[in-house]
Amino acid sequence: MKPKQHRLQKDILFIAISSFIVIVAWIGFNLYHIYVTTTISEDLQIALTPINPVFDPQTIQQLRSRENINPMFEMQKIAATPTPPLPNSTPSPTPLISGAPDVTTQPEASGTAQTAPVNTLLNKSGQ
Repeated sequence: MKPKQHRLQKDILFIAISSFIVIVAWIGFNLYHIYVTTTISEDLQIALTPINPVFDPQTIQQLRSRENINPMFEMQKIAATPTPPLPNSTPSPTPLISGAPDVTTQPEASGTAQTAPVNTLLNKSGQ
């Protein structure tokens, strides 16, 4: 039985050493591949260059003395003007879908800003 056990130990040792060599070679080739193929684009190189730390004090002073403008986040009130009817045409009644508010009967919104009303009337085919 001794030769069989000795042979089994040699086989396991051979497999372990072979696996270790393959893994080390694999890691080595991957590192070499990464080293050879990694490049930095020109855009990134430009972005990575350090800027000059000396700034023009006159320009900085001009920026500080600029007038601050605060934006007004209010919309101007838009007056809804009815569209004039086309000549030689008769207005056809447009059905109103239930649940949709009529634009002409909506109360004005409270506050300082009001947007133009959205036409919720649909044509006869429902589009």
